[in-house]
Amino acid sequence: MKHERQMALLDRMLELRGRSEDQQIYDTVLRLSVDAYTSQEIFERELDTLFSGSPLVAGHVDSVREPGSYMLSDWTRQPYFVVRGEDGVLRAFLNTCRHRGAPLIVREKDEPLRALVCPFHGWTYGLDGALRGIPRSSAFPCIDKRDYGLKACSAAESAGLVWVHPTRHESFDPAQELGAFAEDIAEFRLERYVSYKRVVTEKKANWKLLVQINLEGYHVAHLHKGTLAPNFREGFLSHDAEGPHLRVMAAQTNLPDAENVPEKQRKLIDFVTLFYVLFPNTIVIVRNDTILISRFLPLAPDRTLCSQELLYLPDKYVGESGRKALRNRLLYAEVTMDDEDYMMAERIQANLLNGVNETHMLGLEEGLVMVFQEIVSKRLAARDATTAGNP
Repeated sequence: MKHERQMALLDRMLELRGRSEDQQIYDTVLRLSVDAYTSQEIFERELDTLFSGSPLVAGHVDSVREPGSYMLSDWTRQPYFVVRGEDGVLRAFLNTCRHRGAPLIVREKDEPLRALVCPFHGWTYGLDGALRGIPRSSAFPCIDKRDYGLKACSAAESAGLVWVHPTRHESFDPAQELGAFAEDIAEFRLERYVSYKRVVTEKKANWKLLVQINLEGYHVAHLHKGTLAPNFREGFLSHDAEGPHLRVMAAQTNLPDAENVPEKQRKLIDFVTLFYVLFPNTIVIVRNDTILISRFLPLAPDRTLCSQELLYLPDKYVGESGRKALRNRLLYAEVTMDDEDYMMAERIQANLLNGVNETHMLGLEEGLVMVFQEIVSKRLAARDATTAGNP
């Protein structure tokens, strides 16, 4: 992010400090129906509209830098893989053999691919998706191999992130999807980072609950009193929107110290935790030397696959001391998110059907939760209107 933009955002945060009325998005208490987190009908519409109709972050480019390197979707509802071809082109295919539908890749391995061989009958595909070989091909008379290449979906890379559109074949530009935020993310140069570890776990909570718990600081003093709370006593958020995407800034306890640092030496992320909510399901948290990418993949109204990947700058974490620091960073993220945030989301989900609360009450410091929900609702309404107009 350019220095002048960092200073403008930092000045905004300093001006907001102590002016609670200016931090508020809404001027009244709001109520959000718990149906948003429990309804099977709403869940299916979200899958069709938000997850099938939108480009999604598949992961970080570190997994697919070299020819033959690949990443496998964690989500069985979108069973794709992304592979770097021998020609250097990044491609995405549905992980399904054209013979009888067996998955070509069952699990990720460290060695690069030279070809894609079906483990069921040995049909072989090139890294470009073309069908190259059929064992005992005489058993398949009149089959033209050119008609049975892998089913492709669109893949793109931008500013260190890999994106996939699972239902679209034509190319797309992630920078256009992100608008003004594309320049921000590009200037952080995420492609310089390498992956330390990716952890995938299943959470017993709705995907929106897991996203939204990151969108308010009201809970920090209580839920995170032994972890995050000392670093976020200021406790307020500010945000910007670009289409459905959000840039969120959380004031750190040391925010007032920014006024004592010469402007040329100030960095936004020294005083503010900065993260991007890349709609619909990805959060990218930017720190000085590490990046945390969290993705939330819906399985059911009350179950979500959660992927968290920690990235780091290699020259900042050297030797055993560097590896220890990274282990501690990942452990801290697991404690604050898995053991505190996401465990609380699971407990809330378990209570949603007991009939005590028909709505979630959102106070003046929780308005960003409703902002995200309204983005979701508007997308669903727009899709419903289009469907109604094209029976």
